[in-house]
Amino acid sequence: MSNTLRKAFYGIIFFAALGVCLSSLGGHAQVLAAENGAAASPKGPWYRDISTIISVTALAFSFGTTFVSYHRTEMQDIQASRQELRGILQRLSAIPRENLEAAKRYAGDQSSIAGVSQLYNQECTMLSRQAAEIAKRLPKNLVSGTEYYAIAVAFQSSYNLSAAKEFLNLAMTVANNFNDEIGAIRSSANLDFITGRPEEGRVLYQQALNIFAKYPGYDPYTIASTHIYTEIFWGGSEAGIGQFQLATQHADNAQRIVEGLPASMGSDGLKAQIEQARQQLARVSAGTASAPVVPAQTWLPH
Repeated sequence: MSNTLRKAFYGIIFFAALGVCLSSLGGHAQVLAAENGAAASPKGPWYRDISTIISVTALAFSFGTTFVSYHRTEMQDIQASRQELRGILQRLSAIPRENLEAAKRYAGDQSSIAGVSQLYNQECTMLSRQAAEIAKRLPKNLVSGTEYYAIAVAFQSSYNLSAAKEFLNLAMTVANNFNDEIGAIRSSANLDFITGRPEEGRVLYQQALNIFAKYPGYDPYTIASTHIYTEIFWGGSEAGIGQFQLATQHADNAQRIVEGLPASMGSDGLKAQIEQARQQLARVSAGTASAPVVPAQTWLPH
């Protein structure tokens, strides 16, 4: 039960209790009057008294209109909050693109690039907090896994990693399709590696590899490509903490999966992705490149 409905419910109980109390006081007053010698005509059961029936009906109608009014107000608040959340998330999704365009526009002017990036980061920080507040006000069944994920990515972009982890967990909880869920699982696993919890991250990556036990019925190519990307992401996370041997093992796992696919443009593209990952790992292990960064899941295939 939402807060608004809960308030309405308690309000109805309060007025009902007040009505019972007033009715009891009225009955008590009649008894006192009879004891003092006041003449009182005998009355039948209350449900045969027209005036009582009218009063009870009016009270019930008042309660009903109060409840309906509270419910309508809550629905309007929810709709307004949903619209506000969508607007904020659309803006958050546009910030990385605008930041990249600004970097290209001011190429060679590092001070300008740094200044613009700082402004975008401040905006991202503010909007991510606003989005989180709105999402927490809304019932969980009205916020999708994609929306929770978008808020998590915004928090991670503004270096609020604890909040990012919280919303990735929410995204995993409410996700109702494999694409939303596996994106949140992979990102949460990589975040564990970043924050010094690689064992927890490995558990999540293994959970990602088992995703089709929960979502059966997909075609072999979708299953294979999903597992290949999971292996590549896992290898990137391992390389990020200096575990190059484990990273290479995951690249080998991805290679074995792609070799089981029939020749096609899709499988050729996956082979190219694996080779690119191997080259990046070689450069990192040789000290000629920085550790690979696992991209946001929304930018990549399954």
